[in-house]
Amino acid sequence: MRILVVEDDPIVCDLLQEFLVGLRHEPQIVHTAEAALDLLRGERPDVILLDIRLPGMSGLDFLQLQAVRELRAPILVVSGDVTETQAQESLRLGAFDFVGKPLPLRRLEELLACLGPSSAPRRPPLESHGPRRRAPRAPVALPVRVHESTGAEWDATSINLSASGIKVRPSGVIRPGPAARLSITLPDGASRVEVVSVLVRADLDGYAFYFPSPSDEQLGRLRQIVEGARADQPGHTDPHLRILHTIGQAIGTSLDVDEVLRIALDALTHVTGHEISSLHLLTPDGTTLHLRGDRGLRPFLREINRVLPVGEGMIGRVVVSGRTIALADASESPDLLPAARAVVRQEGIHGFACVPIRSRGRILGALSLGRRTPEPFTEPEIALVEAVAHQIGLALENAQLYSATRRQLEDLRTAEVQLVEREKLSTVGKLAAGLVHELRNLLTATLGQAELLLLTSDDPAKSRERVHMIVKETARATQMLQNLLQFSRPNAMERKPCRLEDQVRAALELKAYDLRRDRVTVVTELEPVAPVLADAAQIQHALVNLIQNAHQAMASHDAARILTVRLRAIDGRARLEVLDTGPGIPTDALPRIFDAFFSTKAPGEGTGLGLWLTYATVERHEGTLIAANRPDGGAAFTIELPLSPA
Repeated sequence: MRILVVEDDPIVCDLLQEFLVGLRHEPQIVHTAEAALDLLRGERPDVILLDIRLPGMSGLDFLQLQAVRELRAPILVVSGDVTETQAQESLRLGAFDFVGKPLPLRRLEELLACLGPSSAPRRPPLESHGPRRRAPRAPVALPVRVHESTGAEWDATSINLSASGIKVRPSGVIRPGPAARLSITLPDGASRVEVVSVLVRADLDGYAFYFPSPSDEQLGRLRQIVEGARADQPGHTDPHLRILHTIGQAIGTSLDVDEVLRIALDALTHVTGHEISSLHLLTPDGTTLHLRGDRGLRPFLREINRVLPVGEGMIGRVVVSGRTIALADASESPDLLPAARAVVRQEGIHGFACVPIRSRGRILGALSLGRRTPEPFTEPEIALVEAVAHQIGLALENAQLYSATRRQLEDLRTAEVQLVEREKLSTVGKLAAGLVHELRNLLTATLGQAELLLLTSDDPAKSRERVHMIVKETARATQMLQNLLQFSRPNAMERKPCRLEDQVRAALELKAYDLRRDRVTVVTELEPVAPVLADAAQIQHALVNLIQNAHQAMASHDAARILTVRLRAIDGRARLEVLDTGPGIPTDALPRIFDAFFSTKAPGEGTGLGLWLTYATVERHEGTLIAANRPDGGAAFTIELPLSPA
């Protein structure tokens, strides 16, 4: 046979070339669907091996082309990266079979043998018998007599059965033709169902036949058999309950609306057997419906349904009325949009159902299903679609609540940042007042030394001493300004190895003038400690807050004013203590000392944000901050931070 291979992987191409030549076939290899179309314009292959994922046009797009559908050549879809939905879609579009990768060569050989040589009859095109649709299937073993159009007859046993098809295992080795009349013996053993069938699939287990146009009586008897067989299965669960369970699980585990919609549409396909579906959601202004998901819509039909006006067409009227509609023939509905009528007839869409999607009494959109078979949707199927629409409404409501909650959290974060900046500005203002006086003193000393240097004729040694004093005081002023700028500059958290003793000295330098003014004695006990992984500016801000808190407590207390800052390493952590000799923390205030806006100071003397901000900073650095009263009087604040790894 002449076999056209459409595959972009060169290694797979070489494998198929060698394998097909060994079977005495004539392979022709192309790497894109576009190249395959160019070849099809010149000659017709006997079989096409088609990959789904191709550069440029995909395999599914290739299957939908009218030129390919009119070719009447069996197409075997071969792919290793495809979903079950895509596999079903490829079969619906007319593929003879689907084979997954890694490619089982024996199965491929069986399929090619089933198709026979180039002169053997082939399966008629899908359009001549109407598209296949998925229907509930049950494992059942029934005697089947096959009467082929050539006059050949043979016996088989059914493997499974549905109202739209059957899979059989022959009693001997046979090669069936493309069409046959099946005589199926019913479970009572006395009656039979005669149904015209088309061969659609062959594999190692047997042969699958599709019933293109069963009568209502035949459909009724076949469904009765399937329902009885499925009810007898142990652990059988009604498919309607399974689909609702599947969608319910999706809603419970995901807040992604698109993911829930995808799961809902896929699950519906397995139960109701529709060929097309679409899901539209209302825009916030309530004037138009936008397509948010679909299955089986051709490009032109999808474009027509992408944006629909509310109140017009079948879907638009369902959204306005809030009532479900179910039609046996959609093309005859007076509510069908004029632009869609010709397309619906061309697509052969008959059965149609559309239900509103509601949540808390509001209509959010519509869910629509369509069939190309003349069989209308049943009441149980419509009830299922309505239940699914209700589930989708819950998912949308959850997503909206989640979005609203996220916006509120973002607003809270913004407010928190503003509070932090407010507290920081308050602290900067207090520090700046002290630094201004300190800088004036430094400038006074510096200018005085410079004037004395110019006015007096000291010996060279005294002149050098004055110059050294000028350099020293200038450097100190520069460092003070640099500390204040670093403290006040807004920056994102950036954790690096940081020495706490350096941050302690910088914080004390910023508060030096205020502490001296109020006669506070500063005692530092700083042992050598390994660096911690921290943002230096944030740690310095936290220390300034604690030092300032201790200073304010002692300033109004008639006792010796001693501020002690102690640093040491204990059990792999750096412990930093800020101790004061003030009045201590009231017992009833200790549990709330780190709450936002809580303060033990008089009204107007504090914002109640300093200790809250310090606690949050230490917590972000994976540390702890504890407040306690000292046995001899005064308060103790202890910070512990993990040491940086070596």
